[in-house]
Amino acid sequence: MATEHNDLITEFPPGYRFVPTDEELVKYYLENKVHYQPFPALFIEDIHAKEFYNESPEALVENMCGEGEWFFFIHQDEYFRGKIEKFQIVGNEIGFWQCLGKEFPIYNSEGDVVGFKINLKYCSRSAKTNTWIMEKYRLNFECASTDDEEIEEWVLGRIIRGQKKDYTNYY
Repeated sequence: MATEHNDLITEFPPGYRFVPTDEELVKYYLENKVHYQPFPALFIEDIHAKEFYNESPEALVENMCGEGEWFFFIHQDEYFRGKIEKFQIVGNEIGFWQCLGKEFPIYNSEGDVVGFKINLKYCSRSAKTNTWIMEKYRLNFECASTDDEEIEEWVLGRIIRGQKKDYTNYY
């Protein structure tokens, strides 16, 4: 069951900000996505990995609502299975996403690891400075599936334009 794009919220009410925590993104959005469960709200765009990595971040978010942060469910991304590439080429080598170190566990309120996050920065061939960061989330495999349940391969990407204040988890 795929999310219908025409149900996606395309405009936030005045004053509204979508600022979920890492745990909320994994628990209420990513976990629900791979298990075909409903979402609290539809703020996250579906996109196939081939399409996602064919466009610069500017092009990806061009017609989306948001103020410096955008969210994507990325289908068939290799990070779903825990594969971490040091570099992910974008488009016809217009740029690349560079991995900024190791992945970090995401804990629920009970202290269990429910997912993982890896941080990347976008490096454009034409720009001298980087203004794009991506946090990519995946489920903990122990939580992701059971023997009798089939799940789809989705990861969640949060793209951030501008410099994030806390870089302690980026390097």
